[in-house]
Amino acid sequence: MKPTKKRRVFSKEEADALVPELEKRLRNLREKKESYSRTHDSLFMHELVCAAERSNGLPEERDDLEAGIHALEEAIEELAKDIEGIFAIGCFLRDIETGYVEFLGLYDGQEVYFSWRLGEPGVAHYRLMNGKRHDRIPLSGEKTANKKSK
Repeated sequence: MKPTKKRRVFSKEEADALVPELEKRLRNLREKKESYSRTHDSLFMHELVCAAERSNGLPEERDDLEAGIHALEEAIEELAKDIEGIFAIGCFLRDIETGYVEFLGLYDGQEVYFSWRLGEPGVAHYRLMNGKRHDRIPLSGEKTANKKSK
């Protein structure tokens, strides 16, 4: 059985202090993911064209498909390292697209998840431990338009 890793518990101030670093990491991660997606789509379409050419009797040409596949595999490994780097800080990356991150924390004497999204100036929401992932409750004294946001 794998030993459970002790999870870091953040104060709001500690979570806020990580926001600039997380912004940088998430923007970089999203750029890499977009590049990966473009490369993947291009290779997939290339393979479809090659398959159609073969099925129609055209001779197979040597191309750089293998090199492209290798580059794609390396990109996947880089994405995995970047994601693991965010988890290594002690927070949880919940959604790359929205840049949704949570931090285990203490608020009003109970264990909660502080939540932050890319573009927000700091941590202004939390959710209860048994709450749904996208239930975001405003922290007391924080200005917000909605009680829940998605």
